[in-house]
Amino acid sequence: MAIWPNSTGREERGIVPAGASGPKGQAALSVPARLFFCALGGAVASTSLSAVAPALVAYGYGFSTADGARGRAGSLVAALVPAAALSLSLGPASVVAALACCLVAVATSELVARGRFGAGAACLVVAAAAAACLAADALVVASVGTTIPALVNGLLDTYLRGLGDLALVQSLRAAVTLLWPVAYVVASLVELLAALLGTRLAADRSAGELSRPPRLVAFDVPLWVVAALVASAAGLAAALTVEAVPGLVLMVSANVAMALRFAFAAQGLAVLVWFVRSRSASPTIATLLGVAALYLEAQFFVLTVAGLVDVWANFRHLARGGSSGAAGGAKQD
Repeated sequence: MAIWPNSTGREERGIVPAGASGPKGQAALSVPARLFFCALGGAVASTSLSAVAPALVAYGYGFSTADGARGRAGSLVAALVPAAALSLSLGPASVVAALACCLVAVATSELVARGRFGAGAACLVVAAAAAACLAADALVVASVGTTIPALVNGLLDTYLRGLGDLALVQSLRAAVTLLWPVAYVVASLVELLAALLGTRLAADRSAGELSRPPRLVAFDVPLWVVAALVASAAGLAAALTVEAVPGLVLMVSANVAMALRFAFAAQGLAVLVWFVRSRSASPTIATLLGVAALYLEAQFFVLTVAGLVDVWANFRHLARGGSSGAAGGAKQD
């Protein structure tokens, strides 16, 4: 039995089905529906629409986080089995990519449910997924006697053959040859954002029973991310000034720095969101500022610099000094 107020304000009694939240809330997703969304996400992960898969898996799995280990395990299996089975014919690398896509959603849902999702956790999830996919591709191409850089150079030769030796073409070739691993980071970042969307939708449907992902305005990178950026900058400086330093140091340092740029750009965007809200700017002004900030980021790394400065300046006056928790990772860990 449950009691809720009717339209006249008086209380009424009635029987509410299991998992329902009453007339003002939506019914929690049933177990078969959860498994369906997880299985659908796993199936989609093996297709060209794999970027959508984490949202589907996170939506279904999000409701399972309120269950015990058995419910979680069922949703996990429902997502992983179709992902592995449908991508098996495409090769080992495709299997790893599909499984990583689903696991990003599962990890994100678990971290949000436990109140431990923050900037540091997001960086670790993206790094783990990107490393797994990169390693799988490297092993596959190595089994046929080649390497990923060799394949990248071959593709560049094919697509840039008719453009001659223009300076812009050579700059593009140099950039792609050096920074191709960032493509794995971008793909994993898109999967993480899709997983956060699915987790948010599940929390909204649960009418407060499930934890919601932290807001962007609370995004705050931990100090170990800053240390990684400093180390990558030192590696770049050494590789560019000391001839004895191997070229691998240059590639690793450049890709780590470029990957961390996304984290600091997100922090810079969080500062912008805080500024717009603190000034009660109109939607039009907020939109114009956002477009201008993204343009300046692409040209001059403005958001990245703002995010890096915010680590010390703390423009948003966040409470720092502890581990990231339910507050959305606003504390540096």
